[in-house]
Amino acid sequence: MPKKTKSKSQAKKKFSILKLIGIGLIVAVAAGAYYVYQSFIPVNADHPVFLIPENILIKTGKTADGHYEFGLQSSRGGKQLSKVGMTSPTLTVSKGNLVSFHIINEILNTSEEKSLHNFNIDEFNVHSKDLGYFDTQSITFLADKTGEFTYHCNIHPEMKGLLIIK
Repeated sequence: MPKKTKSKSQAKKKFSILKLIGIGLIVAVAAGAYYVYQSFIPVNADHPVFLIPENILIKTGKTADGHYEFGLQSSRGGKQLSKVGMTSPTLTVSKGNLVSFHIINEILNTSEEKSLHNFNIDEFNVHSKDLGYFDTQSITFLADKTGEFTYHCNIHPEMKGLLIIK
């Protein structure tokens, strides 16, 4: 008789362990689903937007005369370098598009100055964190109004450009 009790006890332990594993899997799947759901919500909306985003790769840089600027990075493997005397590029997107900015700070730290930059478009609630050397961040927003909007760095006011939404 004692063997049967031991078998029932082992079966209960096995069932309890399987139950815990099942609950853990359900929690993991629910957390993953919530993360995926949240990733579809642009910074200037309160609901998910299921569109393929227009990707714009932005990098920080310096002009030939030492001023800071934003520049475009090609998504095809090569860099689009600014011309001497050129400032941050004018960007044009269509109204209704989902736009993802991918920002990278490529300016090295020096002994005199730590390289920190950020990227902001106030009208669309686009605000990156302060990015150190080689830090990156992606921000997605819905281009839901037309007009001309300034994008800028709060740390270096000379770093600014124009976003046109048609």
